[in-house]
This record gives sequence, C-alpha cells and structure tokens, in this order.
Amino acid sequence: MCPRKSSKPPEVVLGIDPGTTGMGYALLDHGADPPRLLDCGVVETPRGVTTAERLVAIATALDHLIREHAPVALAVERLYFNKNVRTAMAVAEARGVALLCAARAGLSVGEYTPQEVKLSVTGSGGADKKQVQRMIVTLLALDAPITQDNTADAIAIALTHIRRARWDRVVAAAR
Repeated sequence: MCPRKSSKPPEVVLGIDPGTTGMGYALLDHGADPPRLLDCGVVETPRGVTTAERLVAIATALDHLIREHAPVALAVERLYFNKNVRTAMAVAEARGVALLCAARAGLSVGEYTPQEVKLSVTGSGGADKKQVQRMIVTLLALDAPITQDNTADAIAIALTHIRRARWDRVVAAAR
C-alpha cells in the first residue's frame, strides 16, 4: 500500500509513532511539494519475548531504515500524559530507542504532542484519527487512505515536522 523508492535523492524525514508492540514509521521527502511518501509501515516486534528483546528489534529496524533512506531528521511523538502507567512506560522506552538511533546517526530531532500533530494536519487539536487519515490523503495527494493507525500517525508526525520546518524557514527569511 505504501510507495517505495524513487530515482531522485530525497530530503527525508523519518516519522515515528512509538510503541513496543508495533511502532509506526513513515519516510517523507520534504524536497517535494507536496511532500512525497517514500515508505511507511509498522515495525512489528516478536511476541513472547522480553521487553529488552522487543527494544532491540525496534532499534535494529530503525537502524536499517536510517541506513536505507538516509533521513536528515527524525520526528517523534512526544510522550503525553497517559492514565495507564504501563502503556506510558512502554511508549517512553520505545521513544528512547528511537531517540538513541537518531542520535547515533546524527539526525536532528523534532518532538510533537498529539495535539500539535492534529492541529498541524487538520487545523484542530481535537481531531480524531479518521479526520487525520482523511487529511493525510489530501495533503500528500495519495491515491488511497492509510488506514493502519500507527502508520497514519507516523505520517502525520513527519508531516508536522516538515510543515514546522517550512514555517520556520519563512519566519527566518522575513527577519
């Protein structure tokens, strides 16, 4: 469902929706207008293994994506207050692995709350997942919607980073 490689060397942003049972990822070329979706999916982790083994699987997959696509930046969801402490801890651990992989590769990092992502993509910080998924299709001129939640979230996170970077360039140029 997600497109793969292209012939032009892209300016890539790697978006990450952290999780230990499935980490969404998306690679967007921000040199294109609209940004072009290069690759996306979910890093699946093995069931029935320790948390440490899941984190190693995530790190291995992220290192591979970074080597294969040579992104210039990593955009990741910022941990937001979560009533379920166990879920929050697992997400924090997965985020930590993503940040470590980015730091080892020398990538710049952008962190965005779920509300910032929703606002950037839909214009409303209170948008639901379906609204975000519909806007991704429009903003990226996709032929079909991305219906897998973790993947759509990763695309939205990468798109937020690109839109923020473009805005920052406009503001810097105006000064």
